Amino acid sequence: MRVVWRGTISFGLVTIPVRLYVATENKNIPSHQIHVNDGGRVQYKRVCSVDGAEVPYEEIGRGYESATGEIVMLSEVDLAMLPAKTSRSIEVISFLPVQAVDPIYLDRSYYVEPEPQGAKAYRLLRDALRKQGRVAVAKVTLRDREIVAALRVHGDVLILATMLWPDEVREPRFPFLAEDDEWSTPSQELAMAEALIDSLSDEELDPGRYRDVHRETLTALIDAKATGRTPTPEGEPGPPSRDLLAALRASIEAAKQRRSTAGNGGRRRTEPSTAAAKKKQKKPAQPARGADAPKKRG
Repeated sequence: MRVVWRGTISFGLVTIPVRLYVATENKNIPSHQIHVNDGGRVQYKRVCSVDGAEVPYEEIGRGYESATGEIVMLSEVDLAMLPAKTSRSIEVISFLPVQAVDPIYLDRSYYVEPEPQGAKAYRLLRDALRKQGRVAVAKVTLRDREIVAALRVHGDVLILATMLWPDEVREPRFPFLAEDDEWSTPSQELAMAEALIDSLSDEELDPGRYRDVHRETLTALIDAKATGRTPTPEGEPGPPSRDLLAALRASIEAAKQRRSTAGNGGRRRTEPSTAAAKKKQKKPAQPARGADAPKKRG
């Protein structure tokens, strides 16, 4: 991995020198536009929309769209008026319970590695966050822009997850939400849904259980075409059931069969019987109030 940032974590009077590494990578198979007649790669040129001339790189500037849709050109002199953000510090401003940070605000993740002289303080911060079940909310400057980030424990290392601003998260406006006041949860279907959730519940996430079927199938298709073989399509799933209660019952039975054939590979919760689920009468759980969004800081 390549170091993308060097600086310090600071909270109170404690300073920990650290490095950041991008924690994830894109495994999508790249594709290219080609000319179908001869297989040649399609190339693009930078062309001005006004005079149609090709524009050399040194003549390209920055244009920003205003609220009215007008393109405004800003020069390097104009951009120099922006607040200078040269800090090399991850400045912790508060600590929150892990569940208080809504995952919808988390953006990109970076592994945080301590410099040798900061390893002890790094371990102390990591262990304290883990023991108290908290994350640190911090300000940090990345790519010349100050942002809010969450510093959390992942295994034996700390991860810095950049966060979105509140106005970058869209508000869900769906017609069915207006009908929620008149919605009455059917008790039998609710009990069956809870039984299905219990039958598929694990104590922890095991990412190794899942496959990137799209990438595997696309790779096999590319290899088959490249070697002159005929690709074999996978079977299509059957049509969905129109009877919700019957679909729930069938799903519970299918989950039982999968668990019985899978053995004891994963740790699961104790599964209630279908009969017990039918008897179970429970009021719908009230949705938890969302976590407060991070506030912009100047």
